Amino acid sequence: MSTNTLLLRRAIHCALLACVGVTGGPQAFAQDASIQEIVVTGSRIRRVDDETASPVQVVDRKDIERTGATNIADVIRSVIQADNQGSIPTAATGGFAAGSAGISLRGLGVNSTLVLVNGRRMASYGLADDGVRTFVDLNSIPFDAVERIEVLKDGGSAIYGSDAVAGVVNIILRDKFDGLTISGETGVTSRGDGDTYRLSAMGGTSSERFSGYVAVEALKEEAIAQGDRGGYLGTSDLRSIGFFDNRQGARAAGFGNFSPGVPAFSGVTPYGSVRVPGGQPQDRTNLLPCPEVSADTGVCVFDTIDYIQIAPEVERFNVLARGSLQFSDTLEGYAELGYFTSHVTSVGTPGGVNDNGVFDPANPASPIVHTTVLPAGHPDNPTGVARTLSLLTTMLGGRNGEQETEVFRGIVGLTGEIGSDWEWDAGVGYIDNRLTDTSTGYLRHPVLQAALNSGEFRINPALNSQALLDRISPTLVREPSSSVAMADGRVSGSLLDLRGGRLGVAVGAEWRSEKIDTPPTPYTDTGELVGLGYSAYSKDRKVYAAYTEVDAPVTSWLGLNAALRFDHYDDYGSSTTPKLGVTLKPFSQLLVRGTYQEAFRAPGPAESGDSASFGFTNIGILTTGNPDLKPEEAKAYTFGLVYEPFQGTSLSVDYYRIDRDNEIVSADQAVVVGDLPVNGVPDSRIPGLVPNSFLFYDEFGDLATIAAPFVNANTTNTDGFDLDLRHRFEMGRAGTLTAALVWTHVLSFERQVPGSDALEYAGTHGPYVLSAAGGTPADRGRLQLTWDYGDLSLTGAVSYVSSMDMIDHEGETLVDVEDGTYTTTTGEGYYVVADPAGKVCGVYNPDGSVPNNCKVDSFTSVDLRGSYTYAEAWEFNASIKNLLDTKAPFDPYTYGGLNYNPVFHQQGAIGRSFSVGLKYSFQ
Repeated sequence: MSTNTLLLRRAIHCALLACVGVTGGPQAFAQDASIQEIVVTGSRIRRVDDETASPVQVVDRKDIERTGATNIADVIRSVIQADNQGSIPTAATGGFAAGSAGISLRGLGVNSTLVLVNGRRMASYGLADDGVRTFVDLNSIPFDAVERIEVLKDGGSAIYGSDAVAGVVNIILRDKFDGLTISGETGVTSRGDGDTYRLSAMGGTSSERFSGYVAVEALKEEAIAQGDRGGYLGTSDLRSIGFFDNRQGARAAGFGNFSPGVPAFSGVTPYGSVRVPGGQPQDRTNLLPCPEVSADTGVCVFDTIDYIQIAPEVERFNVLARGSLQFSDTLEGYAELGYFTSHVTSVGTPGGVNDNGVFDPANPASPIVHTTVLPAGHPDNPTGVARTLSLLTTMLGGRNGEQETEVFRGIVGLTGEIGSDWEWDAGVGYIDNRLTDTSTGYLRHPVLQAALNSGEFRINPALNSQALLDRISPTLVREPSSSVAMADGRVSGSLLDLRGGRLGVAVGAEWRSEKIDTPPTPYTDTGELVGLGYSAYSKDRKVYAAYTEVDAPVTSWLGLNAALRFDHYDDYGSSTTPKLGVTLKPFSQLLVRGTYQEAFRAPGPAESGDSASFGFTNIGILTTGNPDLKPEEAKAYTFGLVYEPFQGTSLSVDYYRIDRDNEIVSADQAVVVGDLPVNGVPDSRIPGLVPNSFLFYDEFGDLATIAAPFVNANTTNTDGFDLDLRHRFEMGRAGTLTAALVWTHVLSFERQVPGSDALEYAGTHGPYVLSAAGGTPADRGRLQLTWDYGDLSLTGAVSYVSSMDMIDHEGETLVDVEDGTYTTTTGEGYYVVADPAGKVCGVYNPDGSVPNNCKVDSFTSVDLRGSYTYAEAWEFNASIKNLLDTKAPFDPYTYGGLNYNPVFHQQGAIGRSFSVGLKYSFQ
């Protein structure tokens, strides 16, 4: 095959893989007389032709800058359309993993997407998503030092091992850098808040034997308060849009688990209230005067909107140093050292006292019910009898959080050549992640109740001393940590000539020692805190792995790729994962490709380690680690084509399917209990119907707590299409226009619990229990247009997220409201969400359509960015995000944000924002 042919094929495929930011585009490759071998994510074999059987999306440095983002998490979330439900935005500060950001390819969860830096693993964030799923915090990746991002969309366990079920995000750092650049950027929203400041510097040098650089960057982002936004984003009183008054103390017909037509009531306000003796729950007496009383309930109302943030305050600092030294023509050493620190400060809603159940590890048979009593003789009790107190403790501020993270990463290695056809690489590394997680505003119930009993604590905040408030609500600090020590080595090269090229082979081995320790929040281990459950886990384990890969260009039109990997974990055992890929090129403009592979996810530390977490409904639910868990297993298939009808235009379409079973979930309570008695011997426990499960009975013999381990149970099947369409217009003196359309359509996302029917989630707001209940939109897409004219470059991008039915899954039970009663029916499954007229999602309109209030609308946003280079040294850039100031759709279903969905619609809540930047490069 001729050099020009190889170069042209590489240029074409680069265009298909989103390399539109490469200087000069495809023609530049065709004119370059040199051939550089590369290693594509998903393979360990170096090659001159990057057309592989696996679909890979590549985002190069210029496209990273064209997003206008200031961190890698935002780049990935905006450009990678395969990202779906289960992703974690930094804005989700109320979740278990506050202060972090994670990606969930194909919607399979953050722990089923493997994140690498230069092909090697990072340490997990100190907190787990939902207290269970460990993941890599994308915020810890340096921004300026990133050369490109490669996303493998067909899984990768045969090459990389565990967690690569849905795919791999490989963040490639710059190999070298010559010169010195200094840049600064600042931004603000159109509402005058959310100020951002970013400073960075990068300097490096290279010679015949040595190259090295240092990159330093600092970022500050001011918080954005949701109360400063208008309409349904800025209030909990939604009557103006035909919904409910959801303020504290108001009557609301609600959604989610509330029954339609049946009032949901909360008397928990800063003014305090107690129930009138002999009255209904909503018949209450206010303890302090207030500016507004609900006409429905007679109780003071209060809106917590001023305690809710759209974005937290963020400070980050990152430094990275990389160097290489060539000892001889065939031996080179390299080293990478990085340090990252961040400080995320968030504000949450105030805590409240009423009836709250929490776990007491010392006595699981009796979960502690925090019933706060206002004694009969208390000076603030107007009833003369002891009553249950309802109070929102705004005097303590919100339940606020601070997460201070430190990450150290060190890698050293050697690489060399053996003859002209073989190369090798060996390295060792250590990554350490330490977190200081601080919480304020939570109540120690025994201290509060004692202060109420003595009369020291008063409902009027002005009558309480700061010392008393500090005793009731101390600062809570815990320090989770995780680390990975690793060593790896590989050898790759070619064995012999085939008709289509050289037969490539790679073999390698890895060793890792993984440690993670997340202690409980103070006082949750004694069951004292109101509204904060117990969650803790720890795990140490070692992993040994070996793999091999073969790449066979059988003919000029047929290529075969196969890989096999063996992983041994010292806790659960071993997994072997194969992969097979095929490429067919019937003619020069068309490539047909397909892959089959198996993947696995080893049980996480919160699932199989020394762990426990507690939730409380009408009884306590204790979930514990299970050392007997097996790994989750998956089979993944892709089939697609890459077509270039003429130079400058390319189209790729790929079908994907992932079937995952043995999913690790909490044991089904109904299965644990079965036909066992709900009334037993007082203060006793009996085994449940799931191994290592127990039923605890309280002092009256009532079932109080179900304790059960994680189990392997569910299955998930998902499939869909990825589309990538690109065209490059050469306009002569008018410059160059590059268009790129990336689209992902989810055909099906189906999950099944053993013994139950499969549930379909595609296009719905489910699964509700995953992360922040972001939902599963069926379509996500991004259209990007870039005009390059000399030193000027302008980019416009349109991002789209489709609508979602406001239900948890198709086939869900319906409820019809009739004269204040409701009857259960079955149908196409719309979630129980009543509007003020008593209609319920799931009741079709006469024409068969779904009522508007039963959908979360689609969301489309437009971004602009421009840059201009002056005298080769100066670069000025400016960005406008959400140019049309499109508002986030109303979403009352998600619990990740108030009235909007931060997983997919974050920029719509922020609104239009502007930024300007300046960079100077020393020659």
